Amino acid sequence: MVYSRTCQYAVWALLELAREQGSDGKGWVKAEQIAQNLGLPFPMTAKVLQMLVHAHILDSVRGPTGGFRLRLPPEKIRLLDVVLAIDGPELFERCALGLPTCDEENPCPIHNCWVPIRDQLRELFSKTTIAELLKAWSPQVVKRVAESFRPV
Repeated sequence: MVYSRTCQYAVWALLELAREQGSDGKGWVKAEQIAQNLGLPFPMTAKVLQMLVHAHILDSVRGPTGGFRLRLPPEKIRLLDVVLAIDGPELFERCALGLPTCDEENPCPIHNCWVPIRDQLRELFSKTTIAELLKAWSPQVVKRVAESFRPV
């Protein structure tokens, strides 16, 4: 896995939210519903959704008729936006071996191999939208996610 489990949950939550929200984009979806559909723990789901609100990817409204919804259409939300919101830019800056000093002047043994891969990941995440991922997000996939979930 390239990004954190928390980021993975965020992507899953966005996909499920987009699916549940419907094509009009006006529906509010409860965090409890997303957590239940995905088989994720509610506290983690709520935390991830709040992180996405703070990153201006989601809107939220409290109360019995409230919930969460995408701030932008799925076509406008890039995977890169989600990764940066949850994991920050470190994935695209840090050493693959975790060394504190690794750069062009002080490269680690795999620095020259990692930098192009890291740049390709950034490019891929920049081009990939929630709408594109949503095409493969079927109820069967959601069921597999829920069945395979194992808390860490």
